Amino acid sequence: MKIKLIVVLLLTFQIVQAQYNKLTTQTGTSNLKLWYKKPAEKWMSQALPIGNGLIGAMIFGGVDKDQIQYNDKTLWTGSTTKRGSYQNFGDLLLEFEGLSNYSNYKRELDLETGISRVSFDAQGNSFLREYFASYVDQVITVRLTSSGKKRISFSAQISDPREASKMAEINAGNNEIHQYGKLDILNYAAILSVKNSGGKIAVEENKLVVKEADAVTLILSLGTNYDPVAPGYVGFDKEKLNSNVTHRNHTASKKPYKELLASHIKDYQSLFKRVSLEIGGSDQGLPTDELQAAYNKGNKNPYLESLYYQYGRYLMISSARGMALPSNLQGLWNNSNNPAWQADLHSDINVQMNYWPAEITNLSELHGTLLNYLYNEAMVQPSWRKAAKDDGTEGWSQWVQNNIFGYGDWAKTRPANAWYSMHLWQHYAFTLNKAYLKKTAYPVMKGACDFWLGRLVQSESGLVAPKEWSPEIGPWNVEGGVAYAQQLIFDLFSNTIKATEELGIDPDYRNKLKSTLAKLDKGTKIGNWGQLMEWNNEAIEKKHSGPKNTHRHLSHLIALYPGSQISPLIDTVYSNAAKTSLIGRGDFSTGWALAWRLACWARLLDGDHAHQLLKNSLVHIKSTEITYNEGGVYENLLNGPPFQIDGNFGITAGITEMLLQSHLGMLQILPALPSAWPKGAVSGLKAKGNFTVDISWSKGETINTRITSGSGSKCTIYLKNIKGSSVKDKNGKIINVKVINNDRIEFDTIKGMQYVIDGIPFNR
Repeated sequence: MKIKLIVVLLLTFQIVQAQYNKLTTQTGTSNLKLWYKKPAEKWMSQALPIGNGLIGAMIFGGVDKDQIQYNDKTLWTGSTTKRGSYQNFGDLLLEFEGLSNYSNYKRELDLETGISRVSFDAQGNSFLREYFASYVDQVITVRLTSSGKKRISFSAQISDPREASKMAEINAGNNEIHQYGKLDILNYAAILSVKNSGGKIAVEENKLVVKEADAVTLILSLGTNYDPVAPGYVGFDKEKLNSNVTHRNHTASKKPYKELLASHIKDYQSLFKRVSLEIGGSDQGLPTDELQAAYNKGNKNPYLESLYYQYGRYLMISSARGMALPSNLQGLWNNSNNPAWQADLHSDINVQMNYWPAEITNLSELHGTLLNYLYNEAMVQPSWRKAAKDDGTEGWSQWVQNNIFGYGDWAKTRPANAWYSMHLWQHYAFTLNKAYLKKTAYPVMKGACDFWLGRLVQSESGLVAPKEWSPEIGPWNVEGGVAYAQQLIFDLFSNTIKATEELGIDPDYRNKLKSTLAKLDKGTKIGNWGQLMEWNNEAIEKKHSGPKNTHRHLSHLIALYPGSQISPLIDTVYSNAAKTSLIGRGDFSTGWALAWRLACWARLLDGDHAHQLLKNSLVHIKSTEITYNEGGVYENLLNGPPFQIDGNFGITAGITEMLLQSHLGMLQILPALPSAWPKGAVSGLKAKGNFTVDISWSKGETINTRITSGSGSKCTIYLKNIKGSSVKDKNGKIINVKVINNDRIEFDTIKGMQYVIDGIPFNR
């Protein structure tokens, strides 16, 4: 009997695999690459990003003159008392001999390996250049090779934008170029080393000149003496910094290029390859800019949509690893000493959106750069706790615009502590890591609760946050009970109560939170045109949040997304009000705002409307200036305008919400699948309860779902007509299933076990 069941299970998997293979064969899906037929001329719209989470570069790919503009996420002016700005670290400039005439040019970014490449033919030779930022070795590597008689001759130099003002120093010698500098409180340093195979290297006017080499490897190491937990944020002196940067460079330089390359690919793919998405289409042999142009003219090729989706995961891996410092408004890529909004840590949507894909797209470890930052700022460093004391209460609070030294200004956004706490709780909900919950999340969440317990005041509608605002619209610090604050405080108290229950601690505090929560205005008031009100006061609502207001922020819809207070599966009265508000805001805005709208429509279970926002977000934009009236992507698929990376991350998160949702404590399979994706497959998505989910679908045929239990939690599935479907484990054993209703089942799981749900008729 057992053998028979195993055979049945194997046949099931073979059917699923056959469907998947048939799908990929029919669609002809290409490798996941952005590629172009010409070098980049513009940093923001054309250059291609590489990064290891802390350091990165933008690759231009010029033939006779190449530019590699590089960054370190910690290079800031300013201090604990002055804003300052994120800085351009410098440029590596390569100038080649005899390559002005070339053909067969190709510039690419391979999302599957994290490598950028440039290839071309010149003077009867084929040339290849490879660029990557290694997390393993903490260096940026450039490899130059030639496949013919023409050897490689070029000069390399470092350019620092602060050199003219004597804030920086550059010296070349001994096959290396050294860069040193001093900002307001930080020192910084970089070393470029050049290792040649064949030929010679000489120093000429602070340049390294390579003659007649067969192959060349350039290693760039860089860093600052920033320390997120040190007093004043400076952890060591410039001598130690120089020693660290030198050690990293020399250690990497001693390794063969093949070893550097292999270790980078292995490390990068351990994260990237966790999730795959197949929804049809191919690149049709077109470079990415031409593919985008065709898409905008009506050829809605789903390959571009899946490429855009995975690009968000690539960018997250490339900008959110290592030190406890979040990705900023531009991730970590920046070529200006005064970028838009200083490329800061904006806390009224942008930093939060940067981490929306973390848990759901199976990049949970990357969430730590935000979560540990929150712990350090709320529990170790003083400024956020001082901000709470300035408001006459305990705990912690902060501002909209923040540098990396704890300084904030422009406006207080007190509810951001609750919004950030949402991330702290979500990491636990997805991983069920109680040690993390006890040590990191709960203390910070409790501090946020302390702030609001000391600040809430009584009103006619219940307890409200006084003198609040709705970012970034309407009057500031005027009205109590604004939806933005109330919805976030509701989420904060609800999750912190759950945290105390999970940990079995603080019963008195839990009861205090429950008592306060019962009296709280939940921020879900319905207005006179059927909308979810943004403001508690009808006059302010009418003036600032009417049905024709297309403001970019959706602050009053936090309870819909990323919160979980509003859903069509809970109460259609409030979900319809949220829908009315969403219709009022419209389907056009700046890039990150389109992403937020997409996710909200997915939560409303409207896949076609969500897909419309995806199409809107892929519109080609040209402006690099601050504007709020248009949104889309550049040729390099970076979101804007101007470039703000949260839009890329938000789109990836929103697409995931179309395929899988678990915010209501159950796995919603394909909750917002658009008609544009009639068949497809996705694997590796994560759900609350520490489940990993693979799904394949085909219109009018079947759905096949495979669920891996990471913690042995009870699994609840929501899917139309799931009643009567059988569930088997990987051993072929039929699992006892509790049928809750026609669309919902639940069953117990064993840690590490895989479960397969038989094909289910799917009626969208």
